[in-house]
Amino acid sequence: MHLPYQDSWVIHSARLRGVLRFFCTHCLLRNHPMSFCPTCFAFYYSSPPHQSRRVSCSKCGSHTHIHCAGGDDESSSPPYLCPYLCPPCLNPSSFSFFRPIVDANGVRCMDKPLSEAFLCAAKISAFSMSRAVFVANLEAELKGRECAVAKKREREALEDVVKLYEKARLAIQKLREGSVEISGDYQKPKQSVA
Repeated sequence: MHLPYQDSWVIHSARLRGVLRFFCTHCLLRNHPMSFCPTCFAFYYSSPPHQSRRVSCSKCGSHTHIHCAGGDDESSSPPYLCPYLCPPCLNPSSFSFFRPIVDANGVRCMDKPLSEAFLCAAKISAFSMSRAVFVANLEAELKGRECAVAKKREREALEDVVKLYEKARLAIQKLREGSVEISGDYQKPKQSVA
């Protein structure tokens, strides 16, 4: 998912649609638009702000705080455009969430807005991976229970086979004993002495 023109200075791991992926900061933020405010980079841990305190982008669905979109939480008429477009959707060709500053010595630096974007991406990555760990633990517990049930069924099936084997062995033994008794009662004709 990494775009070739973006700076991949730091790589974040996150799950996207159930698959573990690795993203640069820009691509991680671009692929998780509903997880944060695209203006102030406030991360929404479990849910976005209430509808009365946010505006949604008509293109990507991201949630921007009303005050970040240029409005006032108390005002009844929003000053932002309807339909609203978040900064990435408003200028998709030139917008970047994260472009580190390169100084005269070629050293990459971050200012406050870049550090806020980086911190938001790190929070998204950490939240995504902690949820992945939680899901993996649930799956492991489920597989463990399924394995225990399968072992119990296997043991019961093996016990049933042993019982059937013993029953068949006893039946064969009785048949053999019965045929010996029958053959023991049978007398051979006497031969005359000549």
